Amino acid sequence: MGKRLSSLLTLAVLAWLAVPVTVSAHVLRTDGDIGAVLHINPDDNPTAGDPTDYVISFADDTGKFSLSQCLCSVAVMQAGRTITRRSLAHSQGAVSENRYTFVRPAVYTLRVTGMPRTPGAFQPFTLDYEVRVTSGQSAMQPVPPLLWAGMGLGLGLILLAAYASDYTDGETEK
Repeated sequence: MGKRLSSLLTLAVLAWLAVPVTVSAHVLRTDGDIGAVLHINPDDNPTAGDPTDYVISFADDTGKFSLSQCLCSVAVMQAGRTITRRSLAHSQGAVSENRYTFVRPAVYTLRVTGMPRTPGAFQPFTLDYEVRVTSGQSAMQPVPPLLWAGMGLGLGLILLAAYASDYTDGETEK
């Protein structure tokens, strides 16, 4: 590998690592046959004092689960203490859209529980999600997936150009 290629490779890797990353709040949790994905708005980055919309999309491997037939609730917890508990809204199909305003920045747990209205209709479940609420003062912004794809493509083109340059340099030396 030529010096130019290794220099370009090192530079590209350092540039790639320098971009800040945030964790997506699209989280799948399962309990037996029941699973649900949590999505938090705005931008998977809840801020204290602002209303936070969160969507829970349920799935059931057995096909027995029905949100309309579920005594489902969500508890907002902090440090093991329940702050509030409310019934989940039944929005559409197996999707529940809800809203909550977190009072202060902290790490919270959303505990979603469900029992069938008719005993035995589906398995009872408990799903826990960790949610980090910020003050809204963060300087770090999430990197859009399209930007990651563009950076990957750019890195690939740089490596391809460096390889081609080294290959043609090797051909002219012979």
